[in-house]
Amino acid sequence: MTVGNNEGQMVLIMEQMRMAMSGVCDALSVTSVVSSGDPSMEPLDIEITSTTSLAVVSVEGSINGNLMVALLQGASPDITTSEGLVEEFASAVDAMSQVLDSEIGAPSAASGAPTVAPDVSVPLIVDGAVVGAVLLFLAPSTESDEPAEPEEPVAAAPAAAAPAAPAAPSAPSAPASALSGLGTMKQMDALASVQMEVTIEVGRTSLPIGQLLQLQPGQIVELDREVGSPLDMFINGTLLAHGEIVVVDDQFGFRVTSVVTTD
Repeated sequence: MTVGNNEGQMVLIMEQMRMAMSGVCDALSVTSVVSSGDPSMEPLDIEITSTTSLAVVSVEGSINGNLMVALLQGASPDITTSEGLVEEFASAVDAMSQVLDSEIGAPSAASGAPTVAPDVSVPLIVDGAVVGAVLLFLAPSTESDEPAEPEEPVAAAPAAAAPAAPAAPSAPSAPASALSGLGTMKQMDALASVQMEVTIEVGRTSLPIGQLLQLQPGQIVELDREVGSPLDMFINGTLLAHGEIVVVDDQFGFRVTSVVTTD
């Protein structure tokens, strides 16, 4: 179980996953009716390899982590690539976000099988055969397992106090920082092979529709950025860094000059 998620939280997560699966199955009903089995914290008896089609989304809210949909080879003639799975999976995101009470990012294709075991697995079934799975990799929870002691955070070293709590006998075997590190490594391993869309933005402007319809070859559109100003790098639509255009072997490149940090 992912660090920090207690039994009560896992019961809630399992129920939300069970309800959300109808939206996923509807999105994947391409040539056959897809149904879902019961969510489980036990590993599924299926082999996910580098040839499996994978789509992944990040979730944040009542469920916090990464959700991955995997379709085995031959699961559907209409979905033969990760890109095809992403298109089908995209239509389920809105319905899932309401059921999961979480913000869900846009689906992306993933390359390679996950290197760690998921926290929750849900089989996808067609005509009684398992053709894929929905896998949930939970992020470490920061919520305390002992709400009856609200005065505990007042201590000078709350992180050190947690392993010594009598309700967690297994904690002394590893410090809290080590457990948190394991959870972070697990989350990063699950995302290591996910492909991200990188966009370099030169500038922006706003034009009325009438002017857009009258654009002609050779016409110049003035942008909102001065010459010499740093350009913006966006990762899946989120601003990550500033930099400048360079030329590498007769191709354009981007040199990062500063990275955007958020508190």
